[in-house]
Amino acid sequence: MKKIIILFIGSFIIQSRSSEKVITEREIFKQKLEAFQFLSKYHHQLHIMIGEEDGDPEKAFDEFILGKNKINNPELKPVENALERVKPYKAGSDPVLRLDYLVDYYQSGLSLQVEAMLRAYGFLKVVPMDSALIIYDEIID
Repeated sequence: MKKIIILFIGSFIIQSRSSEKVITEREIFKQKLEAFQFLSKYHHQLHIMIGEEDGDPEKAFDEFILGKNKINNPELKPVENALERVKPYKAGSDPVLRLDYLVDYYQSGLSLQVEAMLRAYGFLKVVPMDSALIIYDEIID
């Protein structure tokens, strides 16, 4: 009976490991690119939220949250965590400033990572981010 239980547990462990989703390089590239594009699209809202640009800070915060809720991307986990620390929202507060700092540096880092992945395939030109996935798909073939 012990052998059957051990065999059952062993096969369960092997099966659970083999059913883990294998993430491809292309998927990693897409996640980085999607996260970069999200941060680019909503960066203006952050500047309104910290008072650097004119606009309604509350509305900008709501737009940023709504935009983030539309996307499920593990590359944006640090942004999600920073957003949690912003609650309750107060325009120009330290947590909002820290979110802006994070986005500034994180967006730059994502840009470098996307370019680095393309350079690994010999693409040495400046990357237009709106066509980076097309370029990636063309050069990996």
